[in-house]
Amino acid sequence: MDGADLPSLRVSGSINGRQTLGGCERVSVGEPPRLSWIWVRNDFMTVRIGFVGCLPDSPLGESVRPLIPPDCSYEILSITQATTLVSNGELTVLIVAVDSPQWREGLRMLLELHAVGVNRPLAVFGLVPRDDPAALVTAFDMRVADVAGLPLDPHEVRARLAALVRRRQVAFARAADTRKAWKIAVTDPVTGLYNRQHLDTILPATIDSARITRQPLALMMLDVDGLKPYNDRWGHGAGDILLRSLAETLQAHVRIGDTVARYGGDEIVIIMPECDAETARTLSARLVDLVADMRVARPDGSRAGVTVSVGLAMLLPDGDAAEALLTRADMALYAAKRSGRNQVAVAA
Repeated sequence: MDGADLPSLRVSGSINGRQTLGGCERVSVGEPPRLSWIWVRNDFMTVRIGFVGCLPDSPLGESVRPLIPPDCSYEILSITQATTLVSNGELTVLIVAVDSPQWREGLRMLLELHAVGVNRPLAVFGLVPRDDPAALVTAFDMRVADVAGLPLDPHEVRARLAALVRRRQVAFARAADTRKAWKIAVTDPVTGLYNRQHLDTILPATIDSARITRQPLALMMLDVDGLKPYNDRWGHGAGDILLRSLAETLQAHVRIGDTVARYGGDEIVIIMPECDAETARTLSARLVDLVADMRVARPDGSRAGVTVSVGLAMLLPDGDAAEALLTRADMALYAAKRSGRNQVAVAA
């Protein structure tokens, strides 16, 4: 991919009289004069480049330093340091120099680093002997992103590294866009909770997991008491504010691993894996009390109290599909409503 393929590049100024693209300097790589690249300033990720050589005191580390693209951090690492950073996902690009006569040992090291970082967003840039085609082929077999030859050609290394970093930036940006699109797809726009579609996906999977692990599973369904007359009096905008405040309170006080989703209207579902009946009752009662302590701003500047009724259902050991579990929680919810609201009822 060259600079023309990148999105939203525009002329926006100059640096010391040199034209920039979107605040990004166009940098010449030197001879031949026509060879140049566009370095894209990193606005969405920190580019951290590490170097590790087969030889403990490899001189190549310092030779590569002036060839690193601007705005990237660079550090020369031991194999132990490199392994730690790769396993923690802290490196964007790792330069591996196969600068030992026993280059196969260096490539074995490369394979081990890839195994450590198999689920991490790492690109490996190899420096391999030019006079040994087998080293080049083996390096690509071990999934390097790109290579340059040894001895170093500074122009080649500089250009290839810049292109590799640019590709990583674009990949990170696309991944961020994908995560953003996924979040929009599964989020209720009013409350910021998961939506019904995501609930319909995650609840069956959580039930299956509970059965496999033989762990208890509780499901709480709660409903705002008196939301319809509140909306009639203050408007649906005020009702949305109330629901958002409720959602924030619930999210702040559920356990790590619990899932909170808007089921529909003013009903909210909380999935509580690995939660036995006694714990579920305690948590449900605590949430009812916390909500009763809330005060929500109304359009006239006054603050309104709010209460919820809760229906609690435990996953039955011999059955219960997602819909059946939801139905039992819903029936318990209406039992709580009929009994006076602002309380918890447990499904049989």
